[in-house]
Amino acid sequence: MSKAFLRVVLLGFVAVVLQGTVLPHFAVFGGRVNVLVAVVTVVSLSYGALAGLMAGFGIGLLADLVLGTALGLAALPLVLIGYFTGYLERHVYRDAYLVPVVVGFLGTAFFELVVLALSNVAFAVWWRRAFVSVFIPTVLVNAALMPWVHQWLTRLLPSQREELD
Repeated sequence: MSKAFLRVVLLGFVAVVLQGTVLPHFAVFGGRVNVLVAVVTVVSLSYGALAGLMAGFGIGLLADLVLGTALGLAALPLVLIGYFTGYLERHVYRDAYLVPVVVGFLGTAFFELVVLALSNVAFAVWWRRAFVSVFIPTVLVNAALMPWVHQWLTRLLPSQREELD
């Protein structure tokens, strides 16, 4: 196993633990930080589409199992975010300052929309209230924090682009 793979697995475990224990208690105007999306986007921007897909699947499935949500509720959007962000990585300059902001904004928006849609189908969640009170603040908070989270997470990952075997 490579050094990058082990660090991604460790980051995934830490992200799921933080998402389930500490971060639910911190809200800014109703918006909560989604560290799962941040880790998956950083991995996919650093290592490409396949690594992003695998990280999204692993982290999402672990989050679904540990946090007690419906199986696939976090895994499905994280897989898609990881793959498409990694695909985008080939076409953009990933070290530009605005790339993490845009990717964090779009990734969080997509994640929250998919979770909201699946929650509406499975649990009859009221869209309007959830959209205004949770979706909008969460997307804005994550987009605002993404440059610092991205910078911190990229320091934890190996700087060389290694294959995640």
